[in-house]
Amino acid sequence: MTDEEFDSSMGSRPFGTADATEAYARMRRCVALGVALWGGASDDLQRQLLAPYPQIPTGFVLSDFLNLEQHVQTISAASVDPRCAWLPASVLYSPAILIGTERFTIWEARCEIVRRAIEYLGGR
Repeated sequence: MTDEEFDSSMGSRPFGTADATEAYARMRRCVALGVALWGGASDDLQRQLLAPYPQIPTGFVLSDFLNLEQHVQTISAASVDPRCAWLPASVLYSPAILIGTERFTIWEARCEIVRRAIEYLGGR
């Protein structure tokens, strides 16, 4: 079987420039949502966690939140995985955020805020 025969049997196609442009646009939207949802400081995360539901930024749809959730869960898991010790300290370091009796790392707090936003939007 040739490469072309294999590719056609899998129903896949080459990853082209248009695919890369689309992926880049999705990632930029994901980052923009994260910045809008979490703010720039741990106080912003704490404020979102203390609210009955997160303040939902305008201009985003449920699928944006679901996409962000996937990325944040991946980073959160990697931040505590010893195999990912090569990641920069800015990703791994996480001071505790205390909300009542609950204790969150920054990545756990971000995951929780996205989860609550998705729930509020009717995604679960």
